[in-house]
Amino acid sequence: MADKPERKNVMDEEITTLFQQWLIAVENTQSAKDDEAVLARIESRIAATPAEGLRGLVVKLGLQRFLNEHADATSELATSAYADLMRLTGHDPAAEILAKLRS
Repeated sequence: MADKPERKNVMDEEITTLFQQWLIAVENTQSAKDDEAVLARIESRIAATPAEGLRGLVVKLGLQRFLNEHADATSELATSAYADLMRLTGHDPAAEILAKLRS
């Protein structure tokens, strides 16, 4: 278990690095279609990278919140962050709610 904190830092650092790349891409473009594709690829990579701590989760949810407020965006990042939270906590409140509603 001694290497678990190191893995946390590596995965969350990767998410943070991808987010910095996303910020640079946003800064370099305002409406070019090619740059929109770059942003979409970075967003997908952020979503595909499992968060191992709060830093990675806050980047995913913060980016999702921004995208929802300022553009038509899918919930890929929120879905990914929720999956990370379920994995980290072993708890799925949505499944519990559905189970209650079905019974």
